[in-house]
Amino acid sequence: MLARHKLLSIQEMQSGGTPFEVCEVQSCEEHPGKIIEFYCLDHSQPCCTSCATLSHRKCENVTSIQKAASGIKQSTKASGLSQKLREHVIQLGEIIDDRNKNLADVENSTGEIKTRVADIKNEISKHIDRIEETLITELTSTKKQVEIEVKDESFLPITDFIRNAQTFGSIKVDKSSVISLSGNLEIDKVDFRTGNINILQVIDVCNGAGSTSGIFVQNLLLFTVREKNKVVKYNNDGQSLLSELALPGAPADIAVVTQFKVAVSSHGQGVCVVDSNKMTLLQTLNLPGIPVYGLCFVNEDLFITCHGSTLTWINLSSGQTINQKTTRGQSYFVLSLSQTDYMYADSSTSVDYVVGNTKKFTYTNSDLSYPRGIGIDCMGNLYIAAVSSRNIHQITNTGELIRKIPASTVGIENPWTIRFATNRNKMVVTCGISGKATICEFV
Repeated sequence: MLARHKLLSIQEMQSGGTPFEVCEVQSCEEHPGKIIEFYCLDHSQPCCTSCATLSHRKCENVTSIQKAASGIKQSTKASGLSQKLREHVIQLGEIIDDRNKNLADVENSTGEIKTRVADIKNEISKHIDRIEETLITELTSTKKQVEIEVKDESFLPITDFIRNAQTFGSIKVDKSSVISLSGNLEIDKVDFRTGNINILQVIDVCNGAGSTSGIFVQNLLLFTVREKNKVVKYNNDGQSLLSELALPGAPADIAVVTQFKVAVSSHGQGVCVVDSNKMTLLQTLNLPGIPVYGLCFVNEDLFITCHGSTLTWINLSSGQTINQKTTRGQSYFVLSLSQTDYMYADSSTSVDYVVGNTKKFTYTNSDLSYPRGIGIDCMGNLYIAAVSSRNIHQITNTGELIRKIPASTVGIENPWTIRFATNRNKMVVTCGISGKATICEFV
């Protein structure tokens, strides 16, 4: 099989003494001793001199191997083959480029997928944290409301008994006052978020001018009259003025301390504690150097007051400052939601909800201008009275807008304070300019 091949021994290859050269000539397959010198075009076969003489002597197209090779290089088939080879080289290059690009895309996609997975993981974690925070807040709010309801239900029968002890007679049961397991039968029928608001009574507290703040205390209504340095008391429906009490300073805000005790703030004077039943002054707490305006009690002996850009926590018995916080300004009223939760205006266009030392949310709206009083109904919905934009913003306890209530809906022009009767669908809204107050109910 190797008879026609040029062979070298392994020793010769290892010694390097015999150089290996590629031969430019080719031996004839029929006559190994002869080299190829001719090419028969008729048979498309290379041949030596012996082949040309013996086997191809009658062929008409026998030419030299050099001329045949030259012709092959210049032939159409050779050109076509060369072109196809070039095309294949280009295609192979494109395939290689595509594969390299695919590898790069895979690397980039892997990095992007890893980043996206990490982002999704973080979002899930944050969402779980928000759910946990919301549940804790709702639980705390519900606990406070239950405590208020239990306290109300405990004191109201005793109060009514004392008032009626001297006039025993026939006993009548008013079915409308029966308390259901969920709170109140009438409340169960009210949707605070979509229900209508009816104006029950308009009270001209300040005789046509000034600002006033009002609250429900038991079955009564108490208001401040800033221009005349006094507190006035009305019956539950606001139709009758029952009594009034002169104060040493101009009252700004009023807040419930206990069942029969309220506190009245006075800018530059401090805080006065009043017996709401007898309408007598019980205590005067001077607070020199402490900005006082809005007022809200955390418990019976701790209250928060605010003015301008300062919130201050004060012990009622001692007058000692427990804590103080600086705001961005326009903080004139504050609402205490629990031992740790509170809300206040932090600018002329925003309200902050804070839990402990952590801001839960900041509520802003293009139609919120100069927020003042903040209220909460028995279902946990929050209300912000905006004096300049002339509306009340009803929001959830997570800071989402439920609806904007125009001031005209509640019968005033510039909402100043908003307070709800305990476990009722009634609220009192005061005006910051006309000195009027309206009693409204959700139906």
